[in-house]
Amino acid sequence: MSLLVIVLIIGFYNSWKAEASLSSKGKITIGRVTDFKYSTRVGHIDFKFYVNGELYDTSDPDDSGWPKYVREARAIRHKFYPVEYDSTNPNNSKIQITKKPLGFNELLKNGIKIKGKVENIYPISESYADLHIKYKYLRGNFKFRTRLHMDSLPCGFIDSCKQKEIGLIISKDYPDVNNLYYLSYDRVSMKKAKEQKK
Repeated sequence: MSLLVIVLIIGFYNSWKAEASLSSKGKITIGRVTDFKYSTRVGHIDFKFYVNGELYDTSDPDDSGWPKYVREARAIRHKFYPVEYDSTNPNNSKIQITKKPLGFNELLKNGIKIKGKVENIYPISESYADLHIKYKYLRGNFKFRTRLHMDSLPCGFIDSCKQKEIGLIISKDYPDVNNLYYLSYDRVSMKKAKEQKK
């Protein structure tokens, strides 16, 4: 038996074993596409996801061959999709590229209420202010910027906001995602502009 045949048999066996484990011990979480390359030869979809606060950075083939992958559309960079992972070995995972990526409501469906701290705040106009907020969840430290109307600041007034704790809702499955990031005035405006162009 040639070395090539032995390598192919070992590769097939390992793939079968991983697929069987994923099938029997699989769980669903949320992942984010970070990059992709579609190719007639060797294409890939890169994505990240969290399990118990630990970040996994991996990739899948772009096609839906064997083992079977969900590929209902082309992936969209920076968008969120379901990820199936092996609970005994999260590195054994598959991202499910569904017809549409997961939306804001789906991301925060089972949201967790936590506290964040306003690191900095400054007005960008008479009506709006930018808040730089940080928070911790499990093993991760997260930071983001949001733009809110002066009348709806979660910490009262600009002078009293800096270093103040505020309430946040984050995604249990993907803790980078929180409600105040998506409620930012500029991001809401950009989303509306994109929807009007459709």
